[in-house]
Order: sequence, then C-alpha cells, then structure tokens
Amino acid sequence: MVDRKPDGAKADANREAPLDVLIAGAAYVGLTAAVSLKQARPGLAIAVVDAAPAGVWQRDGRASAIAAAASRMLEQLGVWDEIAPEAQAITEMIITDSRPADPVRPVFLTFDGEVAPGEPFAHMVANRDLNGALRRRAEKLGIDIIEGVAVSAFDVNGAGITVHLADGAAMKARLLIAADGVNSRLRDLAGIKTVKWEYGQSGIVCTVAHERPHNGRAEEHFLPAGPFATLPLKPDKDGTNRSSIVWVERTQDAKALVEGDEFVFEHDLE
Repeated sequence: MVDRKPDGAKADANREAPLDVLIAGAAYVGLTAAVSLKQARPGLAIAVVDAAPAGVWQRDGRASAIAAAASRMLEQLGVWDEIAPEAQAITEMIITDSRPADPVRPVFLTFDGEVAPGEPFAHMVANRDLNGALRRRAEKLGIDIIEGVAVSAFDVNGAGITVHLADGAAMKARLLIAADGVNSRLRDLAGIKTVKWEYGQSGIVCTVAHERPHNGRAEEHFLPAGPFATLPLKPDKDGTNRSSIVWVERTQDAKALVEGDEFVFEHDLE
C-alpha cells in the first residue's frame, strides 16, 4: 500500500493502484470513518496513517463517555458487542454549582433513566478497548493502518492527491481525510483558519480507586476554577471500584498539582 523507496528513488515513487481514501489519524474518529466507509462501500481502497508510534494506543489509560447514539453507531459498525462487556453504563448524572469550601453543594440539574428499555443514555469506555475493537474491525475489512509516520505535505492535482509522509514515502489517493486531532497539521496545510483564545485553564485526567461503589452515577461540580467531574468506570479485574476524574484548574495550579508531591495531590483531590 505504501511506496517506501530510498531518498534517491523518490522521483519514481508513484503508486500503480492509488487509494480511494487515505485517513490521517488512527484514533476514534479516524478509525470510525475508515470502518464506516469500507462497510458501506467494500470496493473502496482505504488506508489509515497515524503519527503515533506503533502500539502506543495500548498504553492509553484514559476513558471516553459514549452517548447512546454513538453506541448505536458502533453497533452498526459491528464493534459494540465486543466493547459492551467492558463498558460501564452511566445511569445517573448529578450537576452542582458551588465553591470548594462550601459545606453543601446544591444540585441544580439531574438526569437519569434510559433512552430505550435496557439502553442507558451513556457509557464510559476505556480508550484502548474502543480503539482495539475498531482496529480489529478495520483489519477484518481489509483496511491498512500505517503507524509511526505523519503526513508532512500533500499536493492536489486533477487526478487526486499525492500525500507525502514524514519518512519520505508518497501515497496517492482520491480523497484525504484529516482526523489528526485538535491541533491538526492537515488543517493548517489546507489553509483552514481557526480562531481560538486561552482560558488559562488546564485539565487533569486520571483514574482513581475508591472504597464505595459508584452505582453508575456520574457527577460534575462547577467550581470557580473550572468543572470537576467523576465518571464511573467498570470495576477492575480484582473488583476494585474505579472512576475517571476530569479536573479543571488554573493552568499554573494544575501544573503544580501534576508535578508536585503525590500526597499533596491526593489531599487536594479529596
């Protein structure tokens, strides 16, 4: 699928069978796009290229909240049955607005229930479980995933797109899809402008173990420095109760917490 000739032969690095679609980015969005297109049109030649080193996705300790609409999409793509046993249903959401020192946190919004009988409104899914299921589905469908190399440039011509990779390889495709994240290199190369501004906030994401079960309950507290959320995770293999924490603080405070003493971090977390 990829022409990886040495530098002296770059001029001859043309593909005899160009791809129909090349997707840059092998996270949730890129893999979902690849599987969706291939499942809908099996005759399309599709490949995914990703800048992250091979296998690094398996060490991703984060988790993602998957709404019911997304889990239905994953079911249509043939991967939800593999993901579901490792997914934690969110059965209740509590939202408060207060200050850290307040003795009571008034609840101003709650929602719970099911979108359909037996179907929770959301699940928490470990990123590596989500990514792994999509990768295995992509492999079954015949989609190549090329890891450890980024797109460095692309040229558009009447016949399609020539994509240049950071290792000197070149690929040809009829369509190039950018799924390379919030700081998309392809977006910049395409000249797509964005407007952004800093809030002076940073997010800390971690997984914590706790004594009491969460019972599928998610909580989000809106604090002066930013939101603090606890999201329920599936218990560990040894039965340990776990939750994912998303903790937004002022950037300088977040940096101090992450780089500082572990005891101080745990004290402030509690």
